[in-house]
Amino acid sequence: MPEGQEKNKISFDCVMACIYFVCLPLTVITTAYGSVLRLVTLPTVAILSVRLLLGKSRLVFNYVHMIYAVYVLYSVFQLSYFRTEISTIVTRDMFTGLLTLILISVRVYNPKEKEFIDNTWVVVGVICLVAAFTSSEVVSESEGRAVIKIFGSEEDQNQFCSYFIMPMIICIDRIIKKRKFKTFYMIMLLLIFYSVLKTGSRGGLVGLIFGALAFVVIGVKSVKGKIAVCLISVFVFFFAVKVVFPLLPESVTERFSVAAVVEDKASGRFEIWKYLINYTMEKPSRIIFGSGIMSTYPILFDAPDKTFRNGVAHNTPIQVFSDQGIIGLMLFLALAIACLARAARVDKIYACAFFSMLAFSMSLTFYVFKPCLNLMIMSALSFKGSLPEDILNKKERTDLI
Repeated sequence: MPEGQEKNKISFDCVMACIYFVCLPLTVITTAYGSVLRLVTLPTVAILSVRLLLGKSRLVFNYVHMIYAVYVLYSVFQLSYFRTEISTIVTRDMFTGLLTLILISVRVYNPKEKEFIDNTWVVVGVICLVAAFTSSEVVSESEGRAVIKIFGSEEDQNQFCSYFIMPMIICIDRIIKKRKFKTFYMIMLLLIFYSVLKTGSRGGLVGLIFGALAFVVIGVKSVKGKIAVCLISVFVFFFAVKVVFPLLPESVTERFSVAAVVEDKASGRFEIWKYLINYTMEKPSRIIFGSGIMSTYPILFDAPDKTFRNGVAHNTPIQVFSDQGIIGLMLFLALAIACLARAARVDKIYACAFFSMLAFSMSLTFYVFKPCLNLMIMSALSFKGSLPEDILNKKERTDLI
């Protein structure tokens, strides 16, 4: 086999990583031994660890690995003063997530493997579309938004919408670049937004829109490309208004109005955010170190007015500030900046996807949120030709010509 082709083979490591990615929508499916994704994660970590020890791959560590490792170590430290069953489980899963991130993203992937990874995300989008179109139940008679079920297991609507981040960005990118099967990607893009509207998830819609806007700003270099993305966005908007909205129950369409958001205060989340911030600011120790991971459960349930029905903030920055104080919040923000900066250097579509995930963080609580971990992995990936030494060698060759 020619040397060039050998170097562009799809490795076993890449296949294992893609199996992990494609199982993302199966997070909600539980077995006697945990979720399906967890059952895939454990052998993935074990196999990739063995291959790493055998020296099967060139290894490249980066600042995303380092910052996330520091953040997880700080979370482990917090167990010394706040330890409950749920905080222990969350911290353990964060450590498992760190191992998964490092083991998948520490090796260097070739261009063929990169294409294989991106195609895997398209498969994830197809799986989610099947789930959306086969889910016929609604929340209640008065609330007609869809209950999403994956192989019989119910998924949170907001989390389900976050599964579409990478598929959406890749579809837009391939439409702009006029790749093969352009019509397929256009249809898939329309179906993604229909599925999101069907769930009635306002946070999901906002998150995907922010991802598309990020693609206009940083994902497309040429003015012609930016105009094309804007035209696609306008087309999708009119498709939603003229085609999708008439097909949806009135209770769902009303959820997307500004008046509905103001009236229900974002499903009561504004009050939760205000209470947690005020509670944390009452003591210097809480401001610095927080109250412990997932301490919001007893804090909210023991609130004087007893009005909160949620145990979490549904807002990652506020959740982290309440749980881990200013130290944890700074580490979280440093991690987010690191992921954005590195993704922008490796492939801007990954940066756009992570920007979309940050928009989701305003309505969801992360920590062991699998879509966020997957996008962190994408941000930490290394590809042949994009490493600093590759860029330097290319520049030196150009200077010699």
